[in-house]
Amino acid sequence: EREEVGAGYNSEDEYEAAAARIEAMDPATVEQQEHWFEKALRDKKGFIIKQMKEDGACLFRAVADQVYGDQDMHEVVRKHCMDYLMKNADYFSNYVTEDFTTYINRKRKNNCHGNHIEMQAMAEMYNRPVEVYQYSTGTSAVEPINTFHGIHQNEDEPIRVSYHRNIHYNSVVNPNKATIGVGLGLPSFKPGFAEQSLMKNAIKTSEESWIEQQMLEDKKRATDWEATNEAIEEQVARESYLQWLRDQEKQARQVRGPSQPRKASATCSSATAAASSGLEEWTSRSPRQRSSASSPEHPELHAELGIKPPSPGTVLALAKPPSPCAPGTSSQFSAGADRATSPLVSLYPALECRALIQQMSPSAFGLNDWDDDEILASVLAVSQQEYLDSMKKNKVHRDPPPDKS
Repeated sequence: EREEVGAGYNSEDEYEAAAARIEAMDPATVEQQEHWFEKALRDKKGFIIKQMKEDGACLFRAVADQVYGDQDMHEVVRKHCMDYLMKNADYFSNYVTEDFTTYINRKRKNNCHGNHIEMQAMAEMYNRPVEVYQYSTGTSAVEPINTFHGIHQNEDEPIRVSYHRNIHYNSVVNPNKATIGVGLGLPSFKPGFAEQSLMKNAIKTSEESWIEQQMLEDKKRATDWEATNEAIEEQVARESYLQWLRDQEKQARQVRGPSQPRKASATCSSATAAASSGLEEWTSRSPRQRSSASSPEHPELHAELGIKPPSPGTVLALAKPPSPCAPGTSSQFSAGADRATSPLVSLYPALECRALIQQMSPSAFGLNDWDDDEILASVLAVSQQEYLDSMKKNKVHRDPPPDKS
């Protein structure tokens, strides 16, 4: 290596003398200077120093961090830089004291340091100025100590690096301005547009997710409200129906009024309904049911005519008796009696009607609801007796006495 040093290195930090000077520096002093330098850049320029890995490729790492956004792309940056130097060897070889090919081959190693020639090549290659910052005791601490310009002047953000302890480079970035991708020759490329698009997409996705969540919550609340409303409507309808039933029952009670004795002029419909219900009780219970043989009324009439009174079973087989309320019942009986020519034919309807009436219960005539049932029953019995007596008198007057000769 000493022979190579005698031949002349173009990178100052590769000299052993530089390494010896670094070892002789006080670590506390170096730490204080580093802290002051970082604070000055942040306060006066708004720049932030990003620490790069110290492996000999720190310069290429710092450039890769600002061009590609990833310091691990340093191998690509180194390769492009060396290729650019070889293509422009007639120009850059004038700044190298050693063999240019040997210099390029040595610089292609990943652990070999870069220096001024490589900075100038990268400034031209990316067409972006390269600014180098280094701490010092003067006011120029926040100003670049060296700037390498490209071939064409433009408004692109420069590549900024910081030089530490005369051996290491870090990346200096402006957090308020995007520089990644600038200098790569990408058409219609706008720095930071990708981040803005990603941010817009993220915001849009977040808003859509939030809107969907809110819509889902609204649907849940609407569903709960509809279910609650339906339950309330059902409860109101039920209460309304029950109240209507109570009102109807109350009105019916008011119309019916307190228990009062009914008049004899009740409608025939009620008497007919009572009679239909009373017919079922003829064979089971009837206070007036009695045998015809023991009937105390008109036994001589049965003996003279030779008519056997109908039994209870026979009564059920007879036709349904007419309702006492039906109009024209008495006239029909009297008309039938007047038209009869035979004693059997004339008296049978009256006997049949009398037997049926005697065996029927008062409920058949709707008398069970009356308060004066006994009075009405007695009146009805007297009326029937008078009717039968008139029938017998009419029969005696019409029939001539038998010829005794």
